[in-house]
Amino acid sequence: MTLEEIKGLVATGESETLEFKQTTGQCRKAAQAVCAMLNQRGGCVLFGVTPEGDVTGQQVSERTVEQVSAEIQRIKPQVFPEIEQVRVTGDRKVLAVRVSQGSARPYQY
Repeated sequence: MTLEEIKGLVATGESETLEFKQTTGQCRKAAQAVCAMLNQRGGCVLFGVTPEGDVTGQQVSERTVEQVSAEIQRIKPQVFPEIEQVRVTGDRKVLAVRVSQGSARPYQY
């Protein structure tokens, strides 16, 4: 995924398949959204995007990715979403978590 693709997604606004989270500090709510997306049509959660749709990015370390992954692993049955880092500027990145419609529904968080 490129920065241009992120901006294109953000331009469409939040929906049942797209969720914005300003920081990974909102990881629990993001995992709930991922779970809901698995039970429906799939979708994407973007960390580093404000509720208004500003692509600000955030500092992302390996530890950050591990924390997001650990929270998502609380979803049962277990899922393995695509987690991608997209550079915004300098040391700031958007963390994109994408899932397809789950094949083992229903999922619980």
